[in-house]
Amino acid sequence: MAAHDVLNQCLQYAANACSAALGRCVDGAVAALQLAENQSIKVAERDTLSQSWRQLQNSKPTWLARYPVDMLAAFASGLASGKKTGASATPDDGDSRRSASMGLDAFSLVDDADVVQSIEKSRLLQTILPMLEQSLAELDTLMSSAQGLPNVQPECNPLRPEVFTQTLQALLRQATTEPAMLSSWSRHLAAPLGRELKLIYEKTITMLEAAQVPAAQYRVLQTPASASNSSYGRAGSDGKGRLDNTQQTWQQGPDDEGLGAFAEPPQYADLSSYEIRHELFQNFLFHGGSNAHHGLAPSYYSRVDEELAALKAAPDSTTSALDDMHIGQQELPVVDRPARFVDVSSQLSPQVWGAYGRSRERAMVRTQLKKEAVQVGQVLGLEVVRKLVSQVAQDPRLLVPVREAIVALEPSLLRLAMVDPRFFSDEGHAGRRLIERVAQRSFKYNDEYSAEFASFFEPVSQAFNELNARTIDDVQPFAVALATLEHAWDEQDQQTSQNRRSVVQALRFAEERQEKADQIAFDMSARSDLGNVPGVVMDFLFGPWALAMAHARLTDQRNQIDPQGFGSVVPDLLWSVKRDVTLKQPAKLIAMIPGLLEKLHAGLALLGQGPRENEPFFEALMTLHQPVLRLRRLKTQRDAQESSAMSLEAELLPATPEQRQVRPAEQPWLGREELDAAGFEDTQPSEPGALVALLPLMDDLQEAHATPLPVSAPATEPPQQLMQTSTHPATDTASEPLVASTAEPVCSPLGDSKAQAQAVLSRLHAGHWVDLYSKRRWLRAQLIWASTKGTLFMFLSHGGQPHSMTRRSCEKLIMQRWLRPVDAHGVVAQALQVMAAEATATPTQATRVTDARQTTERASETAQHETETV
Repeated sequence: MAAHDVLNQCLQYAANACSAALGRCVDGAVAALQLAENQSIKVAERDTLSQSWRQLQNSKPTWLARYPVDMLAAFASGLASGKKTGASATPDDGDSRRSASMGLDAFSLVDDADVVQSIEKSRLLQTILPMLEQSLAELDTLMSSAQGLPNVQPECNPLRPEVFTQTLQALLRQATTEPAMLSSWSRHLAAPLGRELKLIYEKTITMLEAAQVPAAQYRVLQTPASASNSSYGRAGSDGKGRLDNTQQTWQQGPDDEGLGAFAEPPQYADLSSYEIRHELFQNFLFHGGSNAHHGLAPSYYSRVDEELAALKAAPDSTTSALDDMHIGQQELPVVDRPARFVDVSSQLSPQVWGAYGRSRERAMVRTQLKKEAVQVGQVLGLEVVRKLVSQVAQDPRLLVPVREAIVALEPSLLRLAMVDPRFFSDEGHAGRRLIERVAQRSFKYNDEYSAEFASFFEPVSQAFNELNARTIDDVQPFAVALATLEHAWDEQDQQTSQNRRSVVQALRFAEERQEKADQIAFDMSARSDLGNVPGVVMDFLFGPWALAMAHARLTDQRNQIDPQGFGSVVPDLLWSVKRDVTLKQPAKLIAMIPGLLEKLHAGLALLGQGPRENEPFFEALMTLHQPVLRLRRLKTQRDAQESSAMSLEAELLPATPEQRQVRPAEQPWLGREELDAAGFEDTQPSEPGALVALLPLMDDLQEAHATPLPVSAPATEPPQQLMQTSTHPATDTASEPLVASTAEPVCSPLGDSKAQAQAVLSRLHAGHWVDLYSKRRWLRAQLIWASTKGTLFMFLSHGGQPHSMTRRSCEKLIMQRWLRPVDAHGVVAQALQVMAAEATATPTQATRVTDARQTTERASETAQHETETV
């Protein structure tokens, strides 16, 4: 293809790409203005920002249609003027973009509007030129050659940044004449425009290189400094040092202050074959790298060029095997699915990740950035990102799609490392926080095929793809992506937070009520009128009635001494059950009974208890009152004497010393509605055959009280079946016998004693995640509350569904592996720890670590295979 045709093809591509590029620039500027509006605390400033981004958004359709047409005309005009300039150029010609600012003298006789326009033009160029330094220098050489110029003449490049910025500013001025708004637009469009121009330049360079257009040479200007100084930079570097194309001489950059014309050059390092245990890498990883600002030796670039050439020549790997990995996975229980290996060389789904789903494309980005590096710190930063991504991708705690997402994000992380090589060392850095927050959020899910996980993963993949499509010049894109995801997560959490707060508040109230009831019972145990009181009455007073009194006191809004008069019932009840006293004053008891029963029922109703739940107590109370009630029908004193001499049943005998001792309840008492709200209903079997499985749970909840909730099994059920169904955990609602199936995992108990389960439970704290088998499926749940005594626990699964259980139930589930804690500590921190261990390990130690890791993986695979076989 002729050079003229290649040049026209490149100009046409650049013009066509301008529309989509400008659209992304406008979207970025609008997002930045909206963020500034939300963060502003001044009403006037918010109004101005709101008006600015709204008008910018309204102008977008017109600009997208006009910008490509205007740019094509500008290219043609620049190409024509460039030919004249190239023909008449002298060695003294300068590049107009070497000075992006104007002196005050140039503004002495011009209009104020022109002054503002020139300032905005200068500021816009000052922002984007540093972002384009490398690619623009390379493009200048190719475009000069394509135009047939004898050497590099940047001012003849029709794609120079000034052409893009001047045309864009003309569009801006057509939309508004307000200087403040123009300035705001230019400021917020600058960075996105620089990133888009860099992409256009890189694509144009690729087109010119594919057409085998040779690069023109720079004109050599001999100076004493260039003859004496040596180099560690490359052609077209970003001011840290520039290597002349024809003579490898060091030209002092703007950052080399104090070196002087004949100063010794900076030290450089040969990183062409360094390893993870290299002293440079260790120093950089642990101490920031004293050599981070050193240059790079020519041999390094030679090695990188070889790698890049090999990558370009290598064929793309096939991704047809990706679908085979999912066959049969979905039918397995989530805790029994075999682990899939993922690292930086893995092939990812092209439907999700596009071109970066191919490992070759990611490696191309990594190698190209290594080629653009000018300092040791940048190269080491790229290597840290590669190893960090690989470590996180191999973290078995994360679901496979999450690990693949971190791998797919590698290009953006590499670009971030070029501008901030040690961002990984700052826990508050948005780049590191984005990885950690996505990983931590993913711990809410344990099934990659569930609809809940899909709703989480879709915006994450979208955010990562958008980052990969951008040129990273600072941390802002990562901060915006993280803020967007966290905002969506906060909105989702608000839907369940209210239910979560109400349930936790109810449990905390129950715990406080139980503590107060225990104190009330202790105070009542010291009463002097407890003599000859039956044990059943004592149990009622120390149990349900103490709870009723505590409930009334906690809900009292008027600070009464005896809310609802429940305390005054105690002496009346104690008096009414002493037969030797009541028989002497039957009229008093008969008058007392209606009010006494009414008050007792009112107190129990406050707890949500019905008469049947305390039926044993009321039957005993009726039996104790029966002699006095029978006196109304007695006609002779002889009958009265016979009645008073009647023997008491065993349960109505006076309380023993042990019954009079108050023992604090191990866990809070919960009413039926509280049990349902806290998720105990979710853990209870739904059919009569499995009611025996509920007995340990109810016993745990009520063992401190004299009146447990009535739980019984049908008399027609065979005892053998009752014993069999009781082997189901309390969290399984199924009543079928325990049989092996794909829906119900077969887990062997832990080999150790109950002490191991107790140790596991003791390490669980609020915020920890577990895998919980409930309703014949594995759920990922989070511990959100534990009682002060550690005897009652509440977990919350997806959708805000609570699951509460006692300590004994938790221990049994842990021993049977129906409840499995999930390790969710810092993902990035763990990856860095592994890297640090490998960096400091000797070769022998590193081999041992690798062997141990492989042995563990093989053991895990064997265990999983055995589980599947069972």
